[in-house]
Amino acid sequence: MTSINQPYQTTLSSSVSRSGIGLHSARLVDLTIHPAPAGTGIVFRRTDVSNVDPEIKARSHNIADTMLNSRIMNDDGVDIGTIEHLMAAFAGLGVDNAYVDVNAAELPAMDGSSAPFCAMINDAGITTLTAPRQYIKVLKSIRISKGNAHAEISPSSSLEIDISIDFSDPMIGKSQYFYVHTDGSFEKELAAARTFCLYGDLAKMRAAGYALGGSLDNAIVVNDGALMNEQGLRFTDEFVRHKTLDCIGDLSLAGLPIIGHITAVQPGHAINHLLVEALLADETAWVITDAFADDGMTTESYGAEPLTAYA
Repeated sequence: MTSINQPYQTTLSSSVSRSGIGLHSARLVDLTIHPAPAGTGIVFRRTDVSNVDPEIKARSHNIADTMLNSRIMNDDGVDIGTIEHLMAAFAGLGVDNAYVDVNAAELPAMDGSSAPFCAMINDAGITTLTAPRQYIKVLKSIRISKGNAHAEISPSSSLEIDISIDFSDPMIGKSQYFYVHTDGSFEKELAAARTFCLYGDLAKMRAAGYALGGSLDNAIVVNDGALMNEQGLRFTDEFVRHKTLDCIGDLSLAGLPIIGHITAVQPGHAINHLLVEALLADETAWVITDAFADDGMTTESYGAEPLTAYA
């Protein structure tokens, strides 16, 4: 049972573990997700480091890299990458608080989608806590551009995401997806959509240290209009659905669920994070709200830290 539309914070009911290969590192990674108290948010903990702070909070101010993944880092230089699919699963199933233990600098790729992470969360179960869930409610439009990509966030009564992509390869082509975030919608529409790449880009990516663990088991690979994966696509528009999935994961680094309408053209991790940073930097563009505030709005802080510290 998902927990998007209820007013209280949530966490996992029990701990759950999986292992898998890192998409970029190609190393075997052990992952365990634990319950956490209200106000914790999502906190990654590197179990393979010592004599430094192993905790990395999933917040936009900790972003260290947006090239082909979302990577966050703490003040001691301890980092964790390829977090976007797990973060999307947390947001998609309405999990507000969790500790994520991992013994490497990257999460396992699983099958290249959020579905295995959703399965982990469902296996563990979701527990409702007593603290009210808080939201970032967008009050005015913010628009940014980067190269041929642009994104805008504007006021809305719920989280809505309108994504457009246009690729020269005819297998991907031009498509658009409109998503409304509510109970069950993420698992039904987006969770199974896999990451993708062009075969012609692989050599350059690997030379730069990326996609070393990539395979047809954890990514869709397209080569001059042809799909290299024998099992085919999971959705006819799987490419744009995955871009929408990534957007949800990246938006969650705002630290609280967002109530707003996002429109993005040719989005990627970089512009997703720039949009979050631009929103949080303008304190007139948002307010923190919960379901129990008399006027529907409050400026209480999230946990022990003011949200403005994340801008």
